[in-house]
Amino acid sequence: MSTVTWSVVSTDSPMGQQRYEGEIQKALAAAGSPEWSFRLLRLAPLRSKSSGVRRYPARLAGRASLPVASAIGWAAYRTKGLVHRFDLRLPPSEGPEVVTVHDLPPLRFDDEGRIPTSAKAGARRASAIITPSRFAADEVLELLGVDANRIHVVPYGVSGDYQEAVPATNAELKDFGIRPRFVVHAAGASKRKNLDALAAAWAQVAAECPDVDLVLAGPKDKRREEAFLAIPAVRIIGSLPGPGIASLMRRAAAVVVPSTYEGFGLPALEGMMCGTPVVAARCGALPEVCGDSAVLVQPDGEGIAEGLLAVLRDELLVHRLKVDGLARAAHFSWEQAAKAHLRIYREVLDSGVNGRVR
Repeated sequence: MSTVTWSVVSTDSPMGQQRYEGEIQKALAAAGSPEWSFRLLRLAPLRSKSSGVRRYPARLAGRASLPVASAIGWAAYRTKGLVHRFDLRLPPSEGPEVVTVHDLPPLRFDDEGRIPTSAKAGARRASAIITPSRFAADEVLELLGVDANRIHVVPYGVSGDYQEAVPATNAELKDFGIRPRFVVHAAGASKRKNLDALAAAWAQVAAECPDVDLVLAGPKDKRREEAFLAIPAVRIIGSLPGPGIASLMRRAAAVVVPSTYEGFGLPALEGMMCGTPVVAARCGALPEVCGDSAVLVQPDGEGIAEGLLAVLRDELLVHRLKVDGLARAAHFSWEQAAKAHLRIYREVLDSGVNGRVR
């Protein structure tokens, strides 16, 4: 039996990355293959107050050279077996490892933190890199210099929460102060989420469709509040668990994803699985994920407003997007993603000494 250690960053604010981690780990465990056993390891900085985690010197690991960072990884993982790092920020393993890289916003935007000093060298030394899209794979190739033969594109799936969601009731909407007709945006508030353009678009949409609300879900962030401070018909509801967002998406008139940079764009796929029209920016991996099953727009106020108004006014367009979106979303499966992960694990372990390509 081969053991895989899943290494993840412990966080109190789960977003798309954490949804991927939870869903793919659940799908891998459900595969039930006697060939594999899995160990989940949550890492947190030394000063973290979280329970059920293994602490490591995150600040030192972030600034260290590859040999020092690898030594920190060895102490953290305590295994010579295969490690799957679900975050490039975590210290590298000294043995065979797979690394998931969703995208690389710290190398494109100044408000997305930074990657560790050893990240590029560690990624080039890894046995395999998993990305959720061809766009993300190209970013890894260009920005990290990883051998293209070791990059594997494995798209996300869709959580059962979205497949089985029941539309939010009028009473539930009332609890949030949301009117029956609304558009949902569920994401963070960093620059790449493009909230300023969405705010400019919504000012126009609210003027032309005054009976529609914009619902903003995501971790509390003053940038979101400031961007929409003077815009009418906006409801900021904070973070919700997956079932809550799924329920809102199922009831919404549209899901809007205006991001200028996404390694995948999970809310777009989730919206399509809910049978809700999706309006998404023609940027990053969003065209790759949405295909012709969403309204793709320029990532500025005018383009986003045009897309939203089209969905809010055109019943025939809405019907087509619902049908096409459901059909496209059905092609994305966590079960298929799990099979691809297992295949990559096996290839790494069969590839040679320590599974490494040096």
